[in-house]
Amino acid sequence: MSGPKVVRIVTREELVTLCEGHLARVGAAVAEWVRVGRRNDCISEADVAQAEARLARLRILLTDDRFMDLQKQAPREIAFLHQDLQDRLTKVAEAAATARSVQRRQADAAGALLRALQRRGTDLPPDLEAALAKVAAGQADPDTMAKGFALLSADSSSDRQARHALAQSLKDGAALQTLAGWISEQPGASADPLYARLETRLAELALIAESKVIKTFEARLQAARSAEEESRRNLLLDSLELDLAAELVGARKDAAAREDFQMVLAELALADPVAHQDLTKRWEIRDGNVVDLVAEATRVLCLRRDAQAAAARRAAVLQGLAGLGYEVGADLATAWVEHGRVVLRKVAQPDYGVEVSGDPSVARMQMRVVAFGEAGAGPNLARDSDAETLWCGDVAVLQQGLAELGGGLVIERAQPVGATPLKRVALPATALSQDAREGPITQTRTVS
Repeated sequence: MSGPKVVRIVTREELVTLCEGHLARVGAAVAEWVRVGRRNDCISEADVAQAEARLARLRILLTDDRFMDLQKQAPREIAFLHQDLQDRLTKVAEAAATARSVQRRQADAAGALLRALQRRGTDLPPDLEAALAKVAAGQADPDTMAKGFALLSADSSSDRQARHALAQSLKDGAALQTLAGWISEQPGASADPLYARLETRLAELALIAESKVIKTFEARLQAARSAEEESRRNLLLDSLELDLAAELVGARKDAAAREDFQMVLAELALADPVAHQDLTKRWEIRDGNVVDLVAEATRVLCLRRDAQAAAARRAAVLQGLAGLGYEVGADLATAWVEHGRVVLRKVAQPDYGVEVSGDPSVARMQMRVVAFGEAGAGPNLARDSDAETLWCGDVAVLQQGLAELGGGLVIERAQPVGATPLKRVALPATALSQDAREGPITQTRTVS
């Protein structure tokens, strides 16, 4: 199969760039994992050290030219970090929701205690009444609750034994424990599953949203709980639940978009520092929707990466052909970009050459042997067949050379020798290059 061929070119430079991008994304994922974890106090320095060690092992894969292993393991590490962080945040949210529930029950108990004292006509000191009102509004104050509960118990004449037990517990310093038992026995809103759902969602939202957003919803929850009419209270709570659910969905989307943006930015810093700086500034001032910024950063990254990969492929093909004895002028790469094709003459067969066409940015290109002469000139079938056969050997050498440099050439489609008459083209005005005279070009295997 030595006739026209469609080949796919992959260069070592392209693979290195791709793997460096993977490493940049993992680095950004680790940084975000650390930032969120430390903010919510759910990771230790030992956890951070382990994550950094895994990142270091991934970097070694690139140093060792284990490109495929790196491309497989990097996405797995990112997925692990994401799931690990979600698991940690879920535990934090559960603990926070429990704390909110305890605080709410204490507030409910304070309100019940204050109303009980007022119904009995107990002579409440103004400072104690004000302090109980604050606890009922959500301010934790065990001492105030103990004082109010002691006053309520002392005011009751129906159970002297209870008063004695209370006095004994206060003497032993265990008044808070008795109060907690009393709170747990209070019926009503403390068992309402709606409050539990709201507290859980508030705890989840507090992990990813700004504090002013949380304060707004907490104020609405307090206002709803304080409503005297049950119908109005239920209406406020239902409205709050819907708004809180929508806010949580939006906050999760923003958090995911932020994570995506940081990873794309990390890659863009390698591919296009100018675009990276511009998009970073726009992110900092929130110039545009987060999702739109992610899309724009991705588009710029793809364009830049495609351009770099195309340049690397053109250089690899031209250098390889120069090493095989084809004339390669200094401006041939530019001509390829401008015209979409180039023709190179082979020094050992000056009547024949090879035409390379296609857009290297999509990795595929066509290669075919051509003959030089007038378009109407008749073919020399024997010589044409020899030229195609020799081209088969050149392709094999080109494949081997790219493979030795860490890249590859894959033949995706080919026609047999003689299946298609050779295309006849005008002789290119290209002087014999220094590269062609000196033999194969070698490339340095470096990792930037």
